[in-house]
Amino acid sequence: MKTIDKYLVTSLIIWLVALIESIGGLCGFWSITGKERITILFIESAILIALLGNCYAIKNWLYRHSTEVSHRLIAWLVLAALILCICGDIVNFNLPLTYHRYGGVVKHDYLADSVFFFAPGYALFLVAACWISLVNGLKPKVLVVIMIIACLVGAASFFSMHLPGTGLYVSMITGSYAVLITLVGASALLLLMVLGKSSAKLTVWLIASGLILAMVADAVIGQFWIYGNNGQGYFPVAKYVNWVLYIGSQCLLIHLARLAVFLKSDRNIVVDKAVLKSVD
Repeated sequence: MKTIDKYLVTSLIIWLVALIESIGGLCGFWSITGKERITILFIESAILIALLGNCYAIKNWLYRHSTEVSHRLIAWLVLAALILCICGDIVNFNLPLTYHRYGGVVKHDYLADSVFFFAPGYALFLVAACWISLVNGLKPKVLVVIMIIACLVGAASFFSMHLPGTGLYVSMITGSYAVLITLVGASALLLLMVLGKSSAKLTVWLIASGLILAMVADAVIGQFWIYGNNGQGYFPVAKYVNWVLYIGSQCLLIHLARLAVFLKSDRNIVVDKAVLKSVD
């Protein structure tokens, strides 16, 4: 009988709390713009702390199950990526409640400032996903082609939502980030191409889902929170939708390092079987 994966269960519980919070906001039981703002921010902070704790526990798990330097490096990359993203979340909380910082078109332009944390954070997730794909047989040519296509798609999505009159700073930040987050989503395809049928396929599919959710979550921010409603944003509805998608993605992405260990174990089993067969 298989034991319960406590790290996945913890991720599920964290996501369910975020889901309840978002559904309550969408249904009008509470609001981030009302008197419950401080309580909601406290709950969201607790969710992020729990997520960080689970990620750190996974890093410790990896150290117990693998001595391979690359595995441990991936674990630290993932932990650093999550910490950077949490810093971006703090910026997105907009604690001073200031709007139109960089012009009169985009009300929630403080979201652009958070990119200075989210961009390197998601870049680390992207590096980890591509690294695992290449180590497990992905051809560099395929990676380059898919990344180029993703860049074009990301640029097209940005121009489709961009509003005339948006300041240069906000335009450059959000435009470059739209390309990056599309690359993150495309990396899910890389994992599925080389690992979709491996013995760790459940973990592969979960992490691929996390990469896609990250892209969708940020698409919601761009289309409906930053540039939606002629720059006024569909707030707080877009925030609630983004939150549950974003937390769902992070709950899955923190398991990237475990995937590397599972795949290594899978290869060792295959080699052992081949050796036994040759001896027979």
